[in-house]
Amino acid sequence: MVTTFLQTTPLCVPWKCAVQESHINHGAVLGTQELNPQPVESSLLIVMLFILFLVLTMDALIIVRHYTFRDAFVCNDYSPCVCEIYEPYGLVVHCGDAVNAKLSVTVLDVRKALNRTKVRHIYWLDLVSLSTESQSSDIINIPADLLNGKSVDRIAINCSSMAGPLRLEIHPDAFRSSLQHIGHFEVAGCDLSRLDFDFLANSSRLMSLSITRSIHFRGFPPMAFLARLTSLRVYECLDFQYWNQIADRLPLLESLFLDGTQLGDRSVNKLVNSIASSPTGNETLQQLSLWENRLTRVPDGVSSFKKLSYVNFFGNAIRTIPRGSLAFSQDVRVTFLILSKNELTDIEPGAFQGDFSEALVYLDFNRLTRFDSAVYEDMLQQMSYVTSTAGLYVHNNIPFEQILSSVTIAISRG
Repeated sequence: MVTTFLQTTPLCVPWKCAVQESHINHGAVLGTQELNPQPVESSLLIVMLFILFLVLTMDALIIVRHYTFRDAFVCNDYSPCVCEIYEPYGLVVHCGDAVNAKLSVTVLDVRKALNRTKVRHIYWLDLVSLSTESQSSDIINIPADLLNGKSVDRIAINCSSMAGPLRLEIHPDAFRSSLQHIGHFEVAGCDLSRLDFDFLANSSRLMSLSITRSIHFRGFPPMAFLARLTSLRVYECLDFQYWNQIADRLPLLESLFLDGTQLGDRSVNKLVNSIASSPTGNETLQQLSLWENRLTRVPDGVSSFKKLSYVNFFGNAIRTIPRGSLAFSQDVRVTFLILSKNELTDIEPGAFQGDFSEALVYLDFNRLTRFDSAVYEDMLQQMSYVTSTAGLYVHNNIPFEQILSSVTIAISRG
């Protein structure tokens, strides 16, 4: 953090009064400024009055901020939705119940609740369980100006029903009062066959998008907001086939979670290589999660990313880890490497490269039969040097569980 200093020293002489001003900012010094002559007493009086004015102004600002902050954290009656205060962010409004379908609410219920309440900003509007307006319909329709002029930071919409995903339709102006505030948007359990994301086209702060257990996803439209996204999560969307659009239309991703999508080795390899070879992808990606994707080997190109520190390959069918296939940049510290519940039988020396001093490495629930020092020694030595918690977990391997009785091998310091 660069600190700016301002020093004022009065130099009074019979014919003028000069003020020497030294302004230090990024190494720059501003010179001497001459002012018109003023009597010393008048100058002091003006300075004292100015200081008093500043004090009163700051007190007023503090009072305004205090009451604004306090009011923003008061839950009104959002029934049939439920409001809670989530410190330090603000209000979270939950509408519906994910477990009990009888407690689902309609879009009209949500609109009435938002129209009735006075708080202008909500941190998270969580439409947990929406039902259709009539029993004969299978459409969830979000109308224009749902928020009634309110602003929201996070919006989640769930369309799950006993009969399966309901079709989601969102008016282009549904969230128009919040387009300068929305930072995260997610849909779950929805039929997305009629969704083209034009309701987010003019958003300016959206950074994170999540699509969970939904069907008929139509791909990523060529819209400007996608180019700003830093986080994408696609979870258990079994018909997801638009991985080939990610590198081009989401060039600034820092976190990519494609979990439970069952893409397979060929598609995943093409995806990872396309991001690694893109103009920005290998410079920005920090987290990569591909659990339950029918992988039988570590994807090519993982070692190409310069900032990658989190890798999750949980629940695949990877059998071996060749030398250099998990080589991380020396400029970053690995945080998580998860290879649990694969079919690992062999790990070659040099497979793990990089800074593992603060890493949690999971090799549990595999078929490893050897604990070769050439594979693990360097990693364990790094973990022992840093005063933090790091660990290598190998329990539930054969014959490790017989030898270690499912004891976790870990390096812990605290």
